[in-house]
Amino acid sequence: MVILIDSGTTNSRLRLYDRSTSKVLDTEKIQIGVKDTAISGSNTNLKAQLKRGLERLLTKNQLEPTDIEYLAASGMITSNLGIYEVPHVSSPAGISDFAKYSKVTKLEELLNIPCIFIPGMKNSISLSETENLVSYINDFDVMRGEEVESFGLLKQFDVKGKGIMVLPGSHTKFVAVGANKELLYCLSTLGGETLQAIQKQTILSDSLDSSLIENIDAKMLECGYEAAKQHGLTRSFYHIRLLDLFTDLDENQRANYFTGSVIYNDLQALSQSLEEIGEIDWMIVGGSNPLRKAFTHLLRYMNNNWKIIEAEDQQVELSLVFGATDILTNYYNLGFLE
Repeated sequence: MVILIDSGTTNSRLRLYDRSTSKVLDTEKIQIGVKDTAISGSNTNLKAQLKRGLERLLTKNQLEPTDIEYLAASGMITSNLGIYEVPHVSSPAGISDFAKYSKVTKLEELLNIPCIFIPGMKNSISLSETENLVSYINDFDVMRGEEVESFGLLKQFDVKGKGIMVLPGSHTKFVAVGANKELLYCLSTLGGETLQAIQKQTILSDSLDSSLIENIDAKMLECGYEAAKQHGLTRSFYHIRLLDLFTDLDENQRANYFTGSVIYNDLQALSQSLEEIGEIDWMIVGGSNPLRKAFTHLLRYMNNNWKIIEAEDQQVELSLVFGATDILTNYYNLGFLE
């Protein structure tokens, strides 16, 4: 019996996994991530919440810490804002690279159960010491957790050739995948956090529901996309207030307009990065709804020649399990665990 820990920017999830049957037996979701550390300046609360989550998961299933062979942790938990930092693997990287550079330790906040911390990935950049890093900053990028999700989705889809993983969440992550299923590079935006921050911390709070999109309105997504394209992102944001004052659009329609404008900018970043990978054969859209459906629709709106594959809820859920367990299998094969 093992426990898989996926800890991101805003949420963490613990999954009790039976290796003998390859089944998830129970899940514990915790509404905390490393954003709490970034805001408070301390990871004390993150540690405490993870510990309590582990204790609840064990109690519910009548287990003791000694019944768990090990924990496997991925995501932002392995960053400098998490609880145990593991250096990034440099791209390009295959699944065996992530296994090779994983680290094992015991921590009191994780009930002293041996924990395998899976590293994230950083883009490999070759620059001389004399070159101005600021001029090349757009070539840099990092990710933690999306490497697990990417490998887990690849296991569930029969795709060939080069492609892009589109993984919206607190941050939008685009992950380029090579023909041999290696991860070539990643590209990140603050898309999800922008949606939340603008909705909660600006005058637009009065024009948008706290849950943002309730269901997809294709026309309004496209209108927001075109508004950002023609008038710029921050002007399109002010459109939301104007739509509230002068039209009869409801909160869901305004939220779709708002989301479309943010996604436009994310897809512009993606479009520019495609020059590096060249022609692609497929795109897989993961992440949770409604952002997954919004991205799928606007990717097709942007270019109807792309082969866009939208993952289902169960496939997204299993991606984190399959990706982590495949890395662990490689870890075993390298002789690090018995």
